[in-house]
This record gives sequence, C-alpha cells and structure tokens, in this order.
Amino acid sequence: MKEKNIGSLFLIFMSTVIVVFIVAIFFNLKAYILYEKTLSMKAPIVKIEKINYYNDAISFVSQATILNRLNADYLALKADLLFSALSENLSSMEHIKEKEIENLYIKAVSFNPINFEYHLKLGWFYAQVKDDKAKNEMLKAIELYPTYYRNYLYFSKYCLKNKKEKEAFSNILLTLYYGRNIAWRNVMKEVKEDVRGSASLYFDEKKRQLGFVVFMPGPEIDFKKYNFPHINIALDVKIYMKKSENPEISLYKNNHLFGHFKKTFSEGETDIYEFSVTPDMIDIYLDELTVKTHPAQGIEKIEFVKKFK
Repeated sequence: MKEKNIGSLFLIFMSTVIVVFIVAIFFNLKAYILYEKTLSMKAPIVKIEKINYYNDAISFVSQATILNRLNADYLALKADLLFSALSENLSSMEHIKEKEIENLYIKAVSFNPINFEYHLKLGWFYAQVKDDKAKNEMLKAIELYPTYYRNYLYFSKYCLKNKKEKEAFSNILLTLYYGRNIAWRNVMKEVKEDVRGSASLYFDEKKRQLGFVVFMPGPEIDFKKYNFPHINIALDVKIYMKKSENPEISLYKNNHLFGHFKKTFSEGETDIYEFSVTPDMIDIYLDELTVKTHPAQGIEKIEFVKKFK
C-alpha cells in the first residue's frame, strides 16, 4: 500500500514537472515570436504612422517581456523602442519616463553583464540624459569588445558632446582603424555634425580629410599626451613655424630618431613642415611618436590630418 502511494506521488510529481515544462516552452516560444515580430517591423517616415508603429512595437515586446522576464534581449529591445520614441518628441509618447528606460537597460546588463552591446546602449542613454555614468558604461563596452568600431564611434560622439576634442579625435581614428572595411563616408556621416561644433576638430568633405589642430603646443609634441592610440594608421602631421626660426624638425619613435620633416610651403610669415606616417612603416604606432625641434623652439601650430581615399 505504501509503495502504491509513493508511486502515485511520483507520477503526480512527474506529471506536474512535464506540464510546467510544456507551459514554459509555450510561453518562451510565444515570447520569441512576439520579439521576432517586433524586430521585423520597419519604422515609417511619416510622423502620424510613427505613433502607430511605436504603440504596436512597444506593445508586442512588452508582452514578450511578461512571458519571459529573464530574457535580456527583450528588455533591451523594449528600452531601445522607448528611448527612440522619447527622442522623436512625439506628443502621444510623453508618458514615457527616462527612469523606465534606464531600469530596462540596467536589467539587461544584470542578466547578461558580458554583453558589450547592453553597456554601450546604457552608456549612450546616459550620455543623452547627461548622466555622469555614461563614460564608465561606454568604456566597459570597449573593454568587452575592443575591436568593434562602433564602440569607439559612439564614444567619440560622447567626447565631442563634452568638448573633449583630443579624446574624440583619438576615438575617431580607432573607429576608422577597426572599421576599415566600412566606407569612410558612412563613418563620418555619423560624427560630422558633432565635429562641426568643435573648436579644434574639422572635417572637409571636399578635400576628404579630418583634422585636429593644436595651437602653441611648445617645442616638443609627445603624441601620448594627446591620447593617440596604439595603432598603425596613415596620418599626416603638419608643423607651422615662423619663417625667422628655420629649425630642424624631427620625428622620434620611443626617443630614437625616425625621420625629418620637410618644408612644403609657406603662408605669409609662416613656414609649413610635413611628415606622413603610413601603414607600411612597420612597427610604427602613434602613441610611440614625438616631434622635436632643433634647436628647441616654440611651434605656432600642429595639425594632424587623416586623409581619405
């Protein structure tokens, strides 16, 4: 009799486990279908249609998050949609709260802390709401995926918004280096408006070049002090000196002479000297370079130029 009771209890237990398992699979499958349905939706251009799009998309992904509360992708997608809708300044979306978006991204990060994309999204969200935590999240994304060009692209945009031009230039170079298979126009399209408001950065689309200018840097320029990264990438360096100075200007790698600048042309009372760093110069990394004048004389201006083909 006792063995029968034990057998019955075991059957009940196993039946319950199977039912729970089937229900869980059903809910997860339904959640996934809603998630995929949301992803397949395309945001319209017309403003009135956008409202319907956001309402439907947010509704679908919200149902998915209810059916599966532990899926970080669902939470991040909902946060993306809410953030995008809020950024559009649509009147019917005024009920969206920044705190809700933040909490969704934070939950996604907590469920999958090694996913760089969640850190990048949270960091970019913080950057838009002017939260000091933006930098740490973006740097975490870079730490987790140091060869992904968009990590540096968004960090450069963050630096530009915060008037950190030398860090911005360094990260744009990293963007171009790791995104070398991406058309440069596509990269620059995303930062050119931010660059336009910079005091020391410029982008000349007709000449196909991006420049970073430093005035009165002194007689010696250590590239490390300007946050140049440890990468081998083509970069032109222009030195502007008074005609009366007429110095010898040299480029050093780790304090060893690497080459000399050549005088290329003059502008009024100023002579311009140039040196081109190219990728075929083996083992030449930007952060190892230093410019020195002999005898030591103050430089009027130095210009770092990244040219595009």
